[in-house]
Amino acid sequence: MTTTGAPVRAVLAAAGLPLLAGAVGVALVLGWRDELPSRIATHWGVDGTADGFGSVTAVAWLIGGFAAGFALLGLVLVLAVRADATVTRLVAATTAGTTAFVSALVVLLAERQRGLADADGLELPGLVVVGALALGVAVAVLAAVLAPRRPAAGTASLGALPAGATEPPQLTVGEGERVVWTRPAGTGGVPAAVLVAGTGVTAIAGVVGRQWWVLGLSLVLAVLTAAMFSVTVTVDERGLTVRGRLFGRPRMHTSLDRIARASVVAVRPVRDFGGWGYRVSAIGPLKGTSGYVLRGGEALLVERTDGGRTVVTVDDAATAAALLNGLLQRRFGGV
Repeated sequence: MTTTGAPVRAVLAAAGLPLLAGAVGVALVLGWRDELPSRIATHWGVDGTADGFGSVTAVAWLIGGFAAGFALLGLVLVLAVRADATVTRLVAATTAGTTAFVSALVVLLAERQRGLADADGLELPGLVVVGALALGVAVAVLAAVLAPRRPAAGTASLGALPAGATEPPQLTVGEGERVVWTRPAGTGGVPAAVLVAGTGVTAIAGVVGRQWWVLGLSLVLAVLTAAMFSVTVTVDERGLTVRGRLFGRPRMHTSLDRIARASVVAVRPVRDFGGWGYRVSAIGPLKGTSGYVLRGGEALLVERTDGGRTVVTVDDAATAAALLNGLLQRRFGGV
């Protein structure tokens, strides 16, 4: 199977789609120049009425600049993590979906002002936000589908372990023996407090400002937070599985035949990954590594046959790594 088109598809999904969304938005706004007021409403206060304005040209520059910035971000991230197909799709969906949402929101709000002599007192229509969000989600799905599902490179040979990782342990697993290791993993302490506080502040702002769509957004954030920051990690003869404890989603599975070896590494969330959650390391010894960073401390590090690396912060990571290596020894004859 050839994979020469994979990098092109990844760049088109993560950078091309944002540029396309921005270009369409700029063309529409400039095309309506003669129908729009000289000052377009661009910001709404807590009472839902317009309190910020800008020229047609400024609005067009806003759309184009935002799209260009996210396209550049998508290009850089895709090139940095191109060995990881899952992260590539996530990057593409985020950059394309976010740009489409912002572009659609600005365009739809501008469209509501066509034919007006003055935008003073214009109220923020809630359906516009819902429509823009729906379009953003649709474009995000399109980007994820367009991005390659397999890495562009072939099977990579194992190199030295990253700094701080221990030599791969190994448990002996007998023929016919069935073994399972499973542990819950979650976020606690300061990260959890920040997430809860952020969601609460968003909800309060929505109630005080009578912006019910903001309140709805805070509820969505609360559900996503609960789903993303509490998982169950399982190692068995199928490989490594990470599953959300609340809904069974998100789910990440790496089959045993895609695993080269497992080890244990100490993770510092902010320094190594820039925060908590599903993260990708951009610098340092774990550069290019993706996975669930829910707290600091020991983590299971899985090196895949495609050259990518996955990390999951979980207690007793050494046992999980040892079992994976034992299963690899039994099935393939070596780690």
